[in-house]
Amino acid sequence: MNEISFNLPDSVQPHATWAVDALPWDVLEPERIASDETMFFLIASASFVEITTDLYTQNLVEHYAGDSEVVNWLTDHWQPEELQHGVALKRYVQKVWPGFDWDRAYQGFFAEYARLCISEQLEVTRAQEMVARCIVETGTSSYYTMLRDFCTEPLLKRIAHHIRNDEIGHYKYFYRYFRQYAAREHVSRWAILQALWTRIREIDAEDGLIAYKHAFLIRHPDIPFDPDRYEQFRRTLNSITRTHFPFAMAVRMTLKPLDLPTPVERWSIPLVVSGARYFLKH
Repeated sequence: MNEISFNLPDSVQPHATWAVDALPWDVLEPERIASDETMFFLIASASFVEITTDLYTQNLVEHYAGDSEVVNWLTDHWQPEELQHGVALKRYVQKVWPGFDWDRAYQGFFAEYARLCISEQLEVTRAQEMVARCIVETGTSSYYTMLRDFCTEPLLKRIAHHIRNDEIGHYKYFYRYFRQYAAREHVSRWAILQALWTRIREIDAEDGLIAYKHAFLIRHPDIPFDPDRYEQFRRTLNSITRTHFPFAMAVRMTLKPLDLPTPVERWSIPLVVSGARYFLKH
C-alpha cells in the first residue's frame, strides 16, 4: 500500500449543497458546549475518523480496481465529501476549544490507526464489502442524527445535519453498487448476513478507542490514559444513545441488503429495535 500524505487541507472543494467556508460560523455559541467533556470527545474523535478518508479511499480503490464507475465515485464524490466532514469538525473543535492541539492529537491517532486500517481487512468479495460499507454508512448517519438531535449548540446542529444527509446519500450509492455486485456474484442471503454481522461487531471496536485515547492525551497531558476512562465515556454515550439514537432508521438500513420478504421485514424491525434497546440497558 502506498504511503498516505499527512498534509491536511484547511478547506476542501465545496460540496454540491454545503461548504465549510459557507457555514454560518458567526452563529456559533461556544459557551453552550465548551465545558462539556463528553461533547468534546464525541466531536474530536469524529473529526479524526472522518478526515482519515484518504486511507479508507485508497483501500477501497484497490479493492474495486477495474470498476471505473465505483472508483470514480469513490474518488470524485465520496472522498471529498468525507474529507469535508472532517475539516468542518476540525474547525469546529479549534473554535470551541482553541487550547486543544488538534494537529498533534491527530498525528498520534493516524500513526496508530494507519497500521490497522489495511486493505486485508476488507471483505473477500466485492458484494460483501459493499454490504460492509452500507453498515458503516448506517452507523455514521445514525450517529450524526443522534448528535444533531442531542446537542444544543446551533452551529453543531447544522453541521451534524449536513453530514447526516451526506452519509445517507453515501449509503444509497453503496447499496446500489451492492445490488449490482450481488447479482453478478450470486451472493447468498447467508453470506450477506455474515458480512453484516461481521461489520456490526467491528463498529467502534478500534477507531473509537484510538481516537478517544489520542484526544485525551492532548486534552489532559498530565493525566495518564487508562482504558477505563474510555469505558466510562462509552457508558455516558450509551445513556445518550438510549434516548436519542434513531433505532428504527438504523435497523431499516441494516436489514435492507437482506431483501427480506415484506411481512418478515415488517415484524423484524420492531423486534430488532427492542433487542438493541435492551442491549444498551445491560
